[in-house]
Amino acid sequence: MKATKLKSGRYRTQLAVGHDSSGKRIVKSFTADTAWEAEKMALDYKASYGIGMAQKDITVEAALNQYIESRTNTASPVTIRTYRLIRDTRLQSIMGIKISQLRRADVQQAVNIDAAKLSEKSLKEAVSLLSSALSFQDIETNLRKKITFPKSRRKKKILPPAERIMEIIVGTKYEMACLLAIWLSLRISEVRGLKYSDISADGRWLSVQRSIVYSDGIDIHNDFNKTEESTRTIPLPKTLYDKIMAQPHSSDDEYIVPLGYNCIYKGFKKLMAQNGYDMTFHNLRAEFATTLNSMGIPDRYIQSLGGWSNPTTMHKHYVQTLTSEEQKYQNKVNDYFDRLLNDSVSSGQIPGKILCDFV
Repeated sequence: MKATKLKSGRYRTQLAVGHDSSGKRIVKSFTADTAWEAEKMALDYKASYGIGMAQKDITVEAALNQYIESRTNTASPVTIRTYRLIRDTRLQSIMGIKISQLRRADVQQAVNIDAAKLSEKSLKEAVSLLSSALSFQDIETNLRKKITFPKSRRKKKILPPAERIMEIIVGTKYEMACLLAIWLSLRISEVRGLKYSDISADGRWLSVQRSIVYSDGIDIHNDFNKTEESTRTIPLPKTLYDKIMAQPHSSDDEYIVPLGYNCIYKGFKKLMAQNGYDMTFHNLRAEFATTLNSMGIPDRYIQSLGGWSNPTTMHKHYVQTLTSEEQKYQNKVNDYFDRLLNDSVSSGQIPGKILCDFV
């Protein structure tokens, strides 16, 4: 692993890091201004990824790196970035410990240290990633059940009633995005990914099958959603269908809500703040669930419509039928939001449009 001098005058060290599917060696190069810098870069990488080491000798950091590398071509870029963020900012006190010597007490101590600044959710994400990395090394731990996490300190946000939200959003440029979120429980990435072609030929169904995720200042277009349950086909109320189709568009390949992430997220938050409410766009999904629950709609139907994990898959593969009981629930939901929408339009309390000044 000795550095060689290049024609440019710089130095390069090459390190064999594995083999591809055909058995050909995969070589990674490290280039620097001096030989020792290039060699050090290669040695650091070797230690960081456990290259050439026996399994018992690799560290927690190396195990995480190997697991993240193994998911690079199968997980979304956003997921990989999240993994790297967790690796670099959480459970830092155990990164240098060899996985063969890692004890539950070490993990618990790392969690206790981070609990002073991180939430229960963040710590559970970190421990889950660690468990996956150890499992990748054939070490099964089930750490999530063995570690004690801090109690959630998250305060429950009190949201305005649905009718007040409708009064505020109707007539603004965020109206369609908000209606899709509060009426159909779509995430902002799902709203932005919808195309006119996702509407069935008879106008009765909407397929939620792609997303546009905003990460690190760029849009990432995915032909999938956050979870398996999120890819779903849901009933499309006639009122919403008519409003969607009334929008100017020349192709079914166009997006139903052609707005940027910041335009929707920051614009909606600013709009609600101007009316005295601390509310994010994602809170509209909570509003959806809360409203339907208060109407007596069963949890299983709320979960199915919202794409939350649940044992039923009634609309997963374009099953475009509803049982009589489900149709009763859907009619109840549609009647409720139809009334709110009509009341908001006829009341004359529609706020002036806010121009989008966000990227």
